[in-house]
Amino acid sequence: MPLKPSLQIRLYDDDLSSPTLIDDLTDRVGGLRFGTALNGGFKTCKFTLPTTVGGAWMWLSREGKRGYHFNRITVHEEQTLIWEGRILEVELLVQSGEQSIRVTAMGYWTACRDQFYGSITSSPTDWTSGSGHEMSDIIKEMLTKECPDINSDQSNIVTTSRDLVGIDLSANEYPQKRITELTDLSDSDGNIYFFAIWDNRIPYLTARDATTVDWYVWLADLGNLSLQQSALGLRNAVLPYIGTTAGTVQTDATSLLLYPRREEKLTVPTGTNANTQADAASGRASEQSLPRQAQSFDVTGRIYRTTGGRLEESQKWRVRAGDVIRIQDLVPATAATPSLDDVRTFFIMETDYNAQNDTLRLQPDRRRRSISDMVAKLRA
Repeated sequence: MPLKPSLQIRLYDDDLSSPTLIDDLTDRVGGLRFGTALNGGFKTCKFTLPTTVGGAWMWLSREGKRGYHFNRITVHEEQTLIWEGRILEVELLVQSGEQSIRVTAMGYWTACRDQFYGSITSSPTDWTSGSGHEMSDIIKEMLTKECPDINSDQSNIVTTSRDLVGIDLSANEYPQKRITELTDLSDSDGNIYFFAIWDNRIPYLTARDATTVDWYVWLADLGNLSLQQSALGLRNAVLPYIGTTAGTVQTDATSLLLYPRREEKLTVPTGTNANTQADAASGRASEQSLPRQAQSFDVTGRIYRTTGGRLEESQKWRVRAGDVIRIQDLVPATAATPSLDDVRTFFIMETDYNAQNDTLRLQPDRRRRSISDMVAKLRA
């Protein structure tokens, strides 16, 4: 099925400083899906492309030729970038005598998993001593030293305030893992932080903000809706640990008045100081203090955003992780101020847009999701 008329998908070489357009794939692409997530930014883009065996040969690694692995893929809406990443998987399909390839590209967050950051490979700053070792500074150094595919523009990495002095990052580890560990620590302001690589491979470190609703939908435009508020993950007393050494438990007072005391151990990086341990545990207790909406839902109809003070219909593929969405006809007239309530107004953690049926799947989850969370739920 052809793409929507205003979407274009293009293949470039792997020269990020001066990219060369290899092919405009727009008229041949089928089964296009792409999404976003936090942490990360642009997530996965998949599509199929009918081709001859000779054409497929160019995409594949063969006889000392590199193929198109790590080449850049973009999805544009006219001049607006909607998604970008690099090709990581190419699959040749032969079915009923016809050939095609299935391409999987991933956002440049994956470039933070190319090289190690550590004492052997990077000669990093000694974060265990001195002062002024904030999360934002550590992330900037990792990107500069070990992530050459990430844009050097670091102006969108907000300045954090908590001195993380004592943290030991000397062991060789991917920046992607280290960044996730650091954002899990929160900061002295108690905010929840997310990292993403967005347009033109520019890195962003931002605190979650729900002061403005970005998107509005109505119940009639939802393909399915299941508001499942799960208390399986509710934890209102969090005890930080470094190895086997416990810090000071942090609690959420409001939650303790409403629900049973439910405790959790939180592992923090080696050398994390007492203030940082408290930030991390407090942030975790706050995030898990109430039953949270755990179900994704599909937007199959219209979606709207505010433009010039008015609601105007927009394209679903423009929605990104980090935006705030409201199901408008679940909101009483008295709910004028945006807030994350796990019933009507959500911070979007993940998106998945299917161009074939023009459907947007949203994961409206305030908390970070992980395999361990899902396994724990299944065990429960």
